[in-house]
Amino acid sequence: MKKKFIIICFVTLVLFNIFSVCSFSEDKEVFHWVTQTCHPLVGPLWDYVYKIWADKVIEMSGGRIQMDLHASGEIVPGAEIYPAVRDGLLDAAVNSPGYIVGRFPALEVMSTLPGGLIEFNDLIVWLYGAEGSDLMQELYGDDVIVFPLGITPSESFWTNKKVEKLEDFKGLKFRSAGVAMEFWDRLGASVIMIPGGEIVPAMQRKLIDATDYLDPYMDYKLGLHEVSKYYVGPPEHMTNNNYQLIINPKSWEALPDDLKAIVKNAATAASLEGYCKWSVKSAEYFDKIKESGVTILKLSKEEQDKAREIAKEIIEERSEQDEFYAKTWESWKNLLSTLKPYNNFTSFDK
Repeated sequence: MKKKFIIICFVTLVLFNIFSVCSFSEDKEVFHWVTQTCHPLVGPLWDYVYKIWADKVIEMSGGRIQMDLHASGEIVPGAEIYPAVRDGLLDAAVNSPGYIVGRFPALEVMSTLPGGLIEFNDLIVWLYGAEGSDLMQELYGDDVIVFPLGITPSESFWTNKKVEKLEDFKGLKFRSAGVAMEFWDRLGASVIMIPGGEIVPAMQRKLIDATDYLDPYMDYKLGLHEVSKYYVGPPEHMTNNNYQLIINPKSWEALPDDLKAIVKNAATAASLEGYCKWSVKSAEYFDKIKESGVTILKLSKEEQDKAREIAKEIIEERSEQDEFYAKTWESWKNLLSTLKPYNNFTSFDK
């Protein structure tokens, strides 16, 4: 009887181990993703967005998702990331909405707006608490899966001519991009678009008088403090820029639900952590800009209010040209009308 009991226990233990091994093997299925970012290997978008997200996914999944990380141009040029993900050449990528705003005009109003119409608190509430993420997915349809990933610190602009009022922008040769080009144009500037790598030599050779680009950290690294006399705020061309994680639908559907949740939640966590780390770096480099001898200027509240009205006119006009643009702008207006009274009430007077 004792012998029989031992045999039964042994068989039960063997069966249990076999079941456990099978379950363990199923749980340990590994998914290998080929991914890319739209920016170079060196820089804050890699360090404070892409790498943080990838590291979190790998760690949170216990290694069940592995990734090849690639910088812009290693597989496709940055501007071709969207079709590469859509068509399955890449499993996922960090993309700039600016690269495909010609295909999807509403991305312009989903990303950032001039004149201080949208600030950081508005942006994160819209993306994560209101309709922002849902509207992004609706815009893309079934082409890709999309989640917000990556928010930059505030960006200001550089000039070699003193500007204290909106009328001072008249005649400036201004480098810009996106909807900000029309904003500067409305202020009387002569606006052109040139790549980031050409900005410093263009300022040196006086081909341009002014430029917007990125945050203090990136601007300083680029050398804009060496070729500019003035650094001007607030960031009239945009407050914060934001990026997107886009995923190939087949790669997404192949994941079990728990890994889908990890990919999505890692993007949210990376956006917050990356923004905070990047902001600290930007603040440090703002001090370096001041120490470099560049004159710091800030437009008055009266001038800011005028700029905001001009920006609003631009967005209203563009809304008349694209149905989804109008739908997105309406979403923003609804949120801002709800947030503003509460924000005003809870903000300390300065």
